[in-house]
Amino acid sequence: MKRNSTDGFLRRNAVLSLGMVIAPIVVCCDTLPKAVLLSLAFSCITITTVFIGSFYPRRLVYAVRVVLYALTAAVVFIPTSLLCEYFSPSIYAALEQTLIPGSMDMAGVMYLPLLSVNSFIVLHSELYFYRQKKGQMFISLVSHTAGFCLAACLMGCIREILAYGSIWGHVVDMPLLMQGFSAPWGGFIVLGILCALHRVIFPKKGD
Repeated sequence: MKRNSTDGFLRRNAVLSLGMVIAPIVVCCDTLPKAVLLSLAFSCITITTVFIGSFYPRRLVYAVRVVLYALTAAVVFIPTSLLCEYFSPSIYAALEQTLIPGSMDMAGVMYLPLLSVNSFIVLHSELYFYRQKKGQMFISLVSHTAGFCLAACLMGCIREILAYGSIWGHVVDMPLLMQGFSAPWGGFIVLGILCALHRVIFPKKGD
């Protein structure tokens, strides 16, 4: 039971194994500082919302519960965004100004609020978390959230090194920079490689 509750960190990693919540990571996590701040926002919103949602009556219609989860997350997002901006205004501003190539839209502004309706909250909570007892649910929730943070930080670190030749702004000795890895398509390439490595290290049953 303990192993099942903590599997979300590595073996059943939400991003690398289950393919969940990949859009914010691919678009926004092109540097380690952005990845850390995105992880902070995701953790605060997801853990708080799923925990509060566990007290909503199960007799409510599923559609109504989903709306309540989204509304709860939207409320939680407000202090979370203020907290992230307080910790690092410059990184928060950089995260907001993440652009999709070929588009004038500010992707960061869009993807941060979308954390309020991530698949953990609107889907995985009903299919997985809320079928457990409160204590086990909380451990599993923290484990899965930590797994997301691990994947985000790996993506941010690798892409920052390849695209900018630095780690958290500190220059590293890179003979060749490939700035394409800062774009979303570069993020998909890195994510695909990480998912493949995860599948090799943690093969699924039947492989």
